[in-house]
Amino acid sequence: MLKPVFSASVSCMDIGNLAAAIKEVECSAAAFFHYDVVDGKFNKCYILGDTVYRYIKKNSKMPVELHLAVEDPERYINIFSGYGVDYIAVHYEAMDNPKRVFQMIRSTGAVPVLAYRAETPPDGDFLTLANQCAWVLKLTVNPGFSGQQIQAKAIEHIRLMAEILRNNHSPVRIQADGNVNCRTIKTLYEAGAAIFTGGTSGLFKQGQSLQQNLAQLICTVGYK
Repeated sequence: MLKPVFSASVSCMDIGNLAAAIKEVECSAAAFFHYDVVDGKFNKCYILGDTVYRYIKKNSKMPVELHLAVEDPERYINIFSGYGVDYIAVHYEAMDNPKRVFQMIRSTGAVPVLAYRAETPPDGDFLTLANQCAWVLKLTVNPGFSGQQIQAKAIEHIRLMAEILRNNHSPVRIQADGNVNCRTIKTLYEAGAAIFTGGTSGLFKQGQSLQQNLAQLICTVGYK
């Protein structure tokens, strides 16, 4: 089993006290920030624009995964590329020409990440596209609303994706995003996810520090 890696969801951080929130993540074992942008069309809500992103890039050296849950990813790639980009997750459902979008991302100096909605299974081109990316981001809930329950089909999709990658000796990992907590993480890990986006029910759970929550998640996974 792969060593679990964790990212911190910026939309679940204390935006009103952002400097301290950034510092807390930097002092933890989290590997990178996960920054959601939802345009109100790809899903029926709006999350985060470029102002908070600029602040994070200016005040932290930790990598940021820019998750574009949008209908026109190329437009947003152009907007955010001027602020510095590390990883850009673009949705399979929103790309007419994935090869062109991936090339555009690489031209900014970033690495593409292939994203799928909770209800979208891997298609026949999954392996080809996944092998062009840093990892695969699989949503387990719909983007933009905290407190949702994981969709059972999303877990089956992770299991199928992991099987395809493993059978073809691909090193690409799968990231699970949505309701990752001590009740769900072991199931997600055993299904094949190795990267986990932490939000309100797990990494930022009230009553404990971020590092304490992260230690509990790692312990629950049982990785040795």
